[in-house]
Amino acid sequence: MNSFHPLDYVFFLLPFFVIFFILIRFRSKHQSTKEYFQAEGSLSWFVAGTAMVATTFAADTPLAVTEIIRNQGISGNWIWWYMAVGGFVTVFFFSKLWKRSGASTDLELIQIRYSGKEANFLRGFKAFVIGFLLNLVILGWVNLAMLKIIPVFFPGYDATQILILLLVFGVLYTAIAGLRGISYIDVFQFFLAWIGCILFAYFAINLSSIGSLESLKNKLPENKLLFFPTGENGSLPWDHFLILLTVLWWSSWYPGSEPGGGGYIAQRILATKNENAALKGSLWFVIAHYFVRPWPWILVALVSLVLYPNLTEVESGKGFLMVLKEGMPNGMMGLMLSAFLAAYLSTLATHLNWGASYLVNDLWKPLLRHKQSDSHLIKLSYFIQLVTAASSYVLAVYGLDTIKGAWVFLLEASSGIGFVLIFRWYFWRISAWTEILALILSPIFYLLYSQYLQIPFPYSILFTSLSSASVLIFSSFLLPETKPEILFTFYETTKPPYFFWRGFFAKHPKYKQTIYHNQMMVSLFGTLSGLSFVFGGLYSVQCLLWKEGNLFWGILFFFVGIVGLYFTVQKSESNRISK
Repeated sequence: MNSFHPLDYVFFLLPFFVIFFILIRFRSKHQSTKEYFQAEGSLSWFVAGTAMVATTFAADTPLAVTEIIRNQGISGNWIWWYMAVGGFVTVFFFSKLWKRSGASTDLELIQIRYSGKEANFLRGFKAFVIGFLLNLVILGWVNLAMLKIIPVFFPGYDATQILILLLVFGVLYTAIAGLRGISYIDVFQFFLAWIGCILFAYFAINLSSIGSLESLKNKLPENKLLFFPTGENGSLPWDHFLILLTVLWWSSWYPGSEPGGGGYIAQRILATKNENAALKGSLWFVIAHYFVRPWPWILVALVSLVLYPNLTEVESGKGFLMVLKEGMPNGMMGLMLSAFLAAYLSTLATHLNWGASYLVNDLWKPLLRHKQSDSHLIKLSYFIQLVTAASSYVLAVYGLDTIKGAWVFLLEASSGIGFVLIFRWYFWRISAWTEILALILSPIFYLLYSQYLQIPFPYSILFTSLSSASVLIFSSFLLPETKPEILFTFYETTKPPYFFWRGFFAKHPKYKQTIYHNQMMVSLFGTLSGLSFVFGGLYSVQCLLWKEGNLFWGILFFFVGIVGLYFTVQKSESNRISK
């Protein structure tokens, strides 16, 4: 072990005792699949939201942010900050709709919203592709990150063997805890990782070779400290920035920021106790993810740029870890090891549970001709989690390089799918056929624009998104419709705004028209207030740290966002759907 002080051992071992305590507390709780995968829909907004944040803090996240900053400076973070737009849209437009649906997983919504064999096919296909194949790739990259992190803390030891031990531990506690236990462990792991990174940033800035924030600023090129992109000297181009903010948030599918909500975000929303908890939990997630967490990572990344200016692009992410070797106080090495383990285990546990929920609820159960007991299904989920973990290990150790191109392709080729995921709530003509067509069109348009016509990123995504949306809108009037009784039940269950469903009631006058307004303008105001709060807050911190920029405007947007969010949440909590 890397010259560990006794205090390092304390910080390293203490989290495991906390996890064991939580496991003992929740071990006997999951008697049904609804409990195991959905915590019986009883999580508080704070537990559900914090669990979402913990999952998005994967072990490789600080390394990825470091790589971004070393290449494009602080402004490069807009390549993921833009996702806050879709995050706030999910909070105020879709979180309550998800909770009202009563679905066990977001893929079950397919069966609730669509009809026919095409709906069965779509649900099973997405369950296998997302719940196993794509989930496998995500976990493979998370494992690969750990293979890079382990040698920093355990030089001289076989990283693959240590990874096996972590995977075995992760599989065991995922199986024992269920979603409820995982979520409570995630709360502990999030604060452990967050506090660890704050302390790491503090000690990194006060290293003798750095000295202070002012000294750090003087040692860095000016373009690395820019908050807004300029397109010059390696900064993110302005037109890329605009495309990210206006197109990608609604068009591209990405784990944790699916347009309209989805994946493990929807799983945690569905696990909340009521609609208000769903809204507040998802709101806390977006605020914590985009505003509360990033700055400690950013500061350490900037320190690494000063200390190790000549790292290659491939090695740039390791700069975050290398700062640990620069005279940190006793205990810091153990605390950061715990932080990385917490980030890794929270991501691993959520993805194992979430992936198994797809394969059990959305693939296995619909295929069976007779009902299986919950005990059988939970045991099946244990087996699925074990297979997924073992496969992700093999992928990380032996096959990841060969699949890297496919992973990039999946990310960019999904840029025409988001339109359907959003508008299936509002546009009644969208059917399972429309969503199937979206899955086909998106990669075809991507290949046309990116590969054949050689249109560079992100313009290729712009063309793919707009082309897919145009074809999907037109085709929705030609493709077979969902059965009207299914649509009416969906409308009465989820209560989307009547304005977008007038055409359905005009075509099917036998169904009673219950008008749900949903306060759409309040939702829009909440989304804009959230963006004002997060982006104004990020910019205010930027101004305070470097003592430059227009602090007045940053604080103004920040406080306007706070007031707007307070008003919106109060209105949303008191809203019982006006008729």
